[in-house]
Amino acid sequence: MHETVLQAIIAHIFGHKYYVNIINRKGTEHCEIASYIHQTKEAADEHKRQIQSTSSFLWVETVTFRSRRDYKTFFGPNGKTY
Repeated sequence: MHETVLQAIIAHIFGHKYYVNIINRKGTEHCEIASYIHQTKEAADEHKRQIQSTSSFLWVETVTFRSRRDYKTFFGPNGKTY
């Protein structure tokens, strides 16, 4: 994924944009952030589909956050952490 000059400036000022899924353990009141940080919305949506196919967790929502720390060095080719 190539970054434009404008995207590089925005990332420098505001930080890089990432996605995480919030999940709920079925039968409990516990909500937590899933253990994956996603670089793209598509990767977060794929993880959401995987969560929804389990009998242990419910997907609650996908949230975005920005960080000045560059997590891209930790991402695999599909935009998901490994």
